[in-house]
Amino acid sequence: MDDIVHCDLLVIGSGFAGLWAAIAARDGGLEKVAIVDKGAVGLSSMSRMSAGATVYCLPRFDPERWMKAFIRAQGYLSRQDMLEEIIGTSHSRLRSLEAWGVEYQRNPLTRSYLTLPSRGLDHVRMMVLPRWRDRTGGTAVVSALLAQVRKRGIARYGKIIIAGLLCGGGRVCGAVGIDRLTGKPVTFRARAVILAAADCSFRGHYACVEGVTGDAFKLAYDAGVRLSNMEFLAVNTGPPRYGFEGTGIAARCGARFLDGSGKAFMRAHHAGGDKAEICYLVQAMADAAEGGSGPPFYLDMSRLPGRWIIRKALLSIGGWMPLNIAKLREMGEDIFTSPQEWGPAVQSLRGGVRAGADCMSDLPGLFAAGTSLSVDPGLFNGWSSMLAMWSGEKAGREAARFVRDSGDTVIERENVERMRKDVLAPSRPGAGTTPDVVCRRLQEAVFPYLICILKREDRLQAALQEVERIRDEDVPSLRAPVPHELVKAHETVGMVLAAELFLRASLERRESRGDHLRQDHPRRDNAHWLQWVNLSKGGGGEPRVELERVPLSRYPMQPAPGGE
Repeated sequence: MDDIVHCDLLVIGSGFAGLWAAIAARDGGLEKVAIVDKGAVGLSSMSRMSAGATVYCLPRFDPERWMKAFIRAQGYLSRQDMLEEIIGTSHSRLRSLEAWGVEYQRNPLTRSYLTLPSRGLDHVRMMVLPRWRDRTGGTAVVSALLAQVRKRGIARYGKIIIAGLLCGGGRVCGAVGIDRLTGKPVTFRARAVILAAADCSFRGHYACVEGVTGDAFKLAYDAGVRLSNMEFLAVNTGPPRYGFEGTGIAARCGARFLDGSGKAFMRAHHAGGDKAEICYLVQAMADAAEGGSGPPFYLDMSRLPGRWIIRKALLSIGGWMPLNIAKLREMGEDIFTSPQEWGPAVQSLRGGVRAGADCMSDLPGLFAAGTSLSVDPGLFNGWSSMLAMWSGEKAGREAARFVRDSGDTVIERENVERMRKDVLAPSRPGAGTTPDVVCRRLQEAVFPYLICILKREDRLQAALQEVERIRDEDVPSLRAPVPHELVKAHETVGMVLAAELFLRASLERRESRGDHLRQDHPRRDNAHWLQWVNLSKGGGGEPRVELERVPLSRYPMQPAPGGE
């Protein structure tokens, strides 16, 4: 089959996780490593758009203390074997980045690293303001990693969205994608595959999540792989009219959240007031909305004593934020002088592929990394970057070992042709529904406060019925006459699946824990729910639910008996 791209390892996604995975696999001895991305490789990932803050456990810190902080904050649903390694090896990845030219901000007098507390995690510190040459933030780290990818001669395929995995002989053996410029299918044959394509935002209204559409979730699910922690949806806060990151910093410095009447309301909902963890902020806003005192809500930064310091910090973090502030000022909008409309903003699902400590899924040869991988259900400053770098390195090394120890793959032309036909299905002629219309209907079903934040069985069931209707009626009628729409159609199908899994898992977990708040089950229930909710594709195509008890007997940390 001369029209197939052959490689030892195919890495899907090119953020922190995907780039590091490719580097680790190449250094692990694989000759033919390829990266594929639906955008430009290394130039359009969420990692690049981030501020680049990352948790590293430096030698002067206590890793056991940090691990306890993570596990408590995650409600004891952490995969502790992974977490212990993530924390324990983080300093070695910092040394690698520094060897590649990345510099993190240091105190000019002591030359010690400048660290900030990771919101919601006692004692845990994150490092900020990475720089590489003339670049800052996530752009700096991605650029340094991309330089190492180029140095190693790793093949890169941009503007191709992977729409399906090829399997045979009980293992993964490749993938089929769509060239978003030509609309034609592209086939990869690989002896192993790493999913590093992020999680799912449903094209939410938080900053920089437009392209986070659950691609990896759908690929894994369709291949029969289990997904875990899909009931945990990170809902952050932000302005509805523009993008912003830094709410937590602003609140710690004295910014206030106001309800629709202009009154500060957080103290009545949480002892931490405006400085409370994000999940409590959004739950308080939902409570206020249910009680009739909002939306709209506002964030008031006009009384901050050190507004110029925060402004300077935001302008220096790199990524997209300095450009955003500059554009706002050009429009006559100064976010520091008057209260700004604010509210809950869907960020992303916190679930992912259920994998072992080697990052390999249920399907031999298929690995997961970054936020495509399920490790913990929560979201904290610097955690996603830390997870992405560890899992990328780990998955790359383990994939290289798997390829060395396993035989070659065989893919049948019949299977390839069938999948190529399937991925082109939305481009067939005839009337139908556009991806944007389906996406809007999906958001209307999932985004209301009383669905994604304050959950209750009757409302979740109603939302699930609407998502099932979208799945059964709107998805089959999707039409995409041009390549760009064809890509959006596949992204939309992935989002519909992710929404269904989110709602089914939310119904299954009959307790409240972390970001998962059930009004009809308001307390944490360790006696019954120290379990992971796993979902996989059943024989009839319907999601199958499996409860997996957290193996606390072999983990170093357990909750106190009878405690929450």
